[in-house]
Amino acid sequence: MSEEIKLFSQEFEAKKDSDYFKRDIIKGAYLIGSYSKAIIDSSYNPNGRVVSKNETFKKWLSNQQIIQSNLQRIFNKANEFERKFQLTSQRISDLSTLVTTYFNEDSQQKVLQQEVSFAFIRGFNDYAKFKKENPYQGDDYDNSKTE
Repeated sequence: MSEEIKLFSQEFEAKKDSDYFKRDIIKGAYLIGSYSKAIIDSSYNPNGRVVSKNETFKKWLSNQQIIQSNLQRIFNKANEFERKFQLTSQRISDLSTLVTTYFNEDSQQKVLQQEVSFAFIRGFNDYAKFKKENPYQGDDYDNSKTE
């Protein structure tokens, strides 16, 4: 019996037109924060088929400045870990698509570093809350599975 997976894009679509998300950089930082949280959770999953309890990306991220000029680099590193550890799941794919759809690295909009950091952390925390409220107990090989 297949359970329907609720995707983060459904949550984001409901809020993306709010005043908070008017600036592309804020959208991008928020979504990259969400994607980063998904990669960290999937890397650490004790039942991961390729990797389990790995904190390499989490440690790498903890040494990064969350500023506008680093957002693309953070996304690229998260994507590298997704591929390297085969963290394939519908939720991670959904988040990756959201980032590539809404993040505009070349945006000329300038925002305060604190705003970028806050948006990233907000996305990180919103994804953690989303995952807790919408657990997916799918196939054993799905690294997005909640324990």
